[in-house]
Amino acid sequence: MLTVEPALVEKYVRPGTLKLVFRDVLNHGERSIRASEAAACVGKQGQFWEIHGLLFERQPDLWATGDAKQVELLSSYVQELKGLDQKAFATCMADRVTLKTLQAADQEQRKRGITSQPIFEIGSRRLVGVQSVEVMSTFIDEGLK
Repeated sequence: MLTVEPALVEKYVRPGTLKLVFRDVLNHGERSIRASEAAACVGKQGQFWEIHGLLFERQPDLWATGDAKQVELLSSYVQELKGLDQKAFATCMADRVTLKTLQAADQEQRKRGITSQPIFEIGSRRLVGVQSVEVMSTFIDEGLK
């Protein structure tokens, strides 16, 4: 998705045609939960999309790291973000202040039949799985008609 997302942002989001919304699905156990918590904690400081990119780029590292070391790994990613209050991030992660909200969002997604990622929605239409820019553009353009 990271190879497609920038093109779609330029074509549809920047001009204001679409709003890009990320909804968490906690479908990979502790890794999903902790990565989503990290993104939410960073998001509180206005850098959600920055950590989003890092998390997707570094999925192999997340999968190779055991549950007990996830927070340490995620904290190392966050240190790369400019201007982020590291102490506030650490407190957010330690106190797990975003966990209940993320779990509620996950339950809402599951009620809607969404149990995996990525799924793209425009109105009532859904497109499942990673797609090319061309397929996504066609899906979006048809959905905007």
